[in-house]
Amino acid sequence: MPQHNILSKKVTLAEDANKNQIVSFSGHLATTGSGDKEPAGVMMYDGTAGDLVAIMCIGLITTPQDGSLKLGDKVKVTAGTVVKATDTNEVFAEVSEVTTTSHVELLLK
Repeated sequence: MPQHNILSKKVTLAEDANKNQIVSFSGHLATTGSGDKEPAGVMMYDGTAGDLVAIMCIGLITTPQDGSLKLGDKVKVTAGTVVKATDTNEVFAEVSEVTTTSHVELLLK
């Protein structure tokens, strides 16, 4: 997992989450526009409910994608995974590189 970490934060997981999934500060798999489940950062390793984990909040990190994202796309989060944003108010990150058809590098800011 290539990464350029600038800022990581600690979160106690409220549910199981896998490496590269996006979670909220409440410890849930993130979903843009859902109150306490707003995206906060990307999981740096697997964890189970109750674990104290590090999430990357600012920097460059590679995450899975469905093959539809392109360089420069703005993304939001649904159930812990990135999808293309349709509204600027829901943007969590920007695609800085398409590494494979199944992964993109995100610029988290």
